[in-house]
Amino acid sequence: MSLYRYTIRRILQIIPVLLGVFTLTFVMVHALPGNPVRIYLGLNPSQELANELIHRYGFDQPLWKQYLDYLWRLLHGEIGESFMRKRPVSGLMLERMGPTLVLMGVSYLIALPAALLLGVYSAAKHNQIGDHVSRFVGLAGLSTPNFWLGLMLIFLFAYEVSWFPASGYVSPLADPVGAAKHLVLPIITLATAQTATLMRMTRSSMVEELSQDYVETARAYGLPERRILLRHAFRNALLPLITIIGLQLSFLLDGSVVVEQIFAIPGMGRLGYKGLINQDYGVIIGLNIFFSILFLVGVLLTDLAYAYIDPRIRYD
Repeated sequence: MSLYRYTIRRILQIIPVLLGVFTLTFVMVHALPGNPVRIYLGLNPSQELANELIHRYGFDQPLWKQYLDYLWRLLHGEIGESFMRKRPVSGLMLERMGPTLVLMGVSYLIALPAALLLGVYSAAKHNQIGDHVSRFVGLAGLSTPNFWLGLMLIFLFAYEVSWFPASGYVSPLADPVGAAKHLVLPIITLATAQTATLMRMTRSSMVEELSQDYVETARAYGLPERRILLRHAFRNALLPLITIIGLQLSFLLDGSVVVEQIFAIPGMGRLGYKGLINQDYGVIIGLNIFFSILFLVGVLLTDLAYAYIDPRIRYD
């Protein structure tokens, strides 16, 4: 099967997955306890006003009709409206997209090369002091929860020594220096677990490759160790890593929700958290759809990269 046909097949396979995501999101949101209109209006709302809001947003319709209306709006590109903020969800998401993408993108750009370098170094120093230190650092990073690490960084570097601000966000376009200061602690918090996970996977994959016969043969022929390490073993070790690198996107999305809340970053994760607390159906559904599509695109690109590197994948 050609790469082109494989790509078409993988894109078509995403469609039922997306339909399942839409349906599951709708069911889960409507299964939440409590009434969003009552939460919005407070403890003693006017019955007339409550009835008006319930009718306006279609909460008095049968659930199957709400589901069909929801699918129909999605087909026409309408994600919905936030009844808490009285605005379209798409507009809210566009406003909050910048901080989230900056946070996730910079974190990943730092985590990925750092993890690869540490993983290769650890494998090259297998069972030596450098390997033990790298493994310990990786285990510590993997075992540290985001929320705890974020709070400790705020306490140490914002409260005790006042090197960085504890919260807030500044656009890099408006003030690059101020943005860097505000992003240091959130990026460290978000990138630590990613670096640790990728580093351990890189090390495991490299250790396995370095134990193969072709590596011993290359050493017997007198090839330089650096060339064996980087040009032969590392290339083969990349295959399993590509899958992990793509799937790490989902962990970044999860982590951004926690990090944005801790550091008061006005991003999509914080918007989703507040939407969930207030049972703002439009916001919850819109963000879930956006994150799902982003994750599926990441999986698709991972599969295509895997098929490009190893053509046998296309015939499965």
